[in-house]
Amino acid sequence: MTQKPDLVISIVNHSNPELLHDCLRTLFATTRQCTFEVWVVDNATDGRGVEAMRRDFPQVRWLFNKERKGFSANHNQVLTQAKARHFCVFNDDTIVHEGAFDALVRFMDANPRVGMAGARLLNADGTVQNCAFREMTLAQALWDICFLPRPLHFLKRQHIHPAQYGYEQARVSWVLGACMVVREECLRDVGLLDERLSPLGNTEDTDWCVRAWKAGWEVAFCPDAVITHLTSRSFRPSASGPDKIRVELWRTRLAFFRKHHGRLHEQLMRLILVGTLPWNSFVLTQSLVRRRLSLSEYKRQLSTFLRISEMGLRARVG
Repeated sequence: MTQKPDLVISIVNHSNPELLHDCLRTLFATTRQCTFEVWVVDNATDGRGVEAMRRDFPQVRWLFNKERKGFSANHNQVLTQAKARHFCVFNDDTIVHEGAFDALVRFMDANPRVGMAGARLLNADGTVQNCAFREMTLAQALWDICFLPRPLHFLKRQHIHPAQYGYEQARVSWVLGACMVVREECLRDVGLLDERLSPLGNTEDTDWCVRAWKAGWEVAFCPDAVITHLTSRSFRPSASGPDKIRVELWRTRLAFFRKHHGRLHEQLMRLILVGTLPWNSFVLTQSLVRRRLSLSEYKRQLSTFLRISEMGLRARVG
């Protein structure tokens, strides 16, 4: 009987061959101690760079979609087919630092009650990227959707766990899905990523972590594992019209509150989506009048908020 590898790393190819090539190159160059497999799901791309990557990294296992699928559906293919002690949901727009995956496997082995763990994520300039979080609350949703005066900007960061700025391991409510390790036993208890939430992967990571906590597992931040995450390189907002990514973010947040907190929280969330429109419209108009915002950007942002508020008026979203 073949022994399971320590880790299976699941990556989705989103027609970013240069990014994915750098991701694979640094992954194989820096992972030296644990045994691992890399699976790449080609999400019905145009095929650019695929043959070159298959030649340069022959050890990678590929799955090819005939049609485009969402974040959860893509990774779930690997989670159901691969065998390992641990699994990692990993972005293609990443650069792996020395020993990052070795550190994650060591951390999981040393902490048997931890079912899921996230790495320290850095921006391209080396600054810390938000990657470890407190519980998602209605108050935080209110701060996030509103334009706030500068003295109140700190409210937008209340959900960020301070552990991400230090070098101590910590238990957190949830970690960012750009690099997220799940233990085999936890996956068996909690189940796969929820494909009903979003095709873009907006709250699946939060939902997965909440389900892990509810099942009796812990979720942790592992600062010894360092990954550079080139944010928004895989998905880019539209240049005109509503920002579809932002609209989808709020649709999935609404679905998240309905799923985990019930109808009262859902209705309060709808109230937030609708009730903040006048204030946000006022701030946008003020910025336009003061020439801090171009007319095209004003229209784009206003149409985004209008689309978000419409969701709050619908009978059911998602």
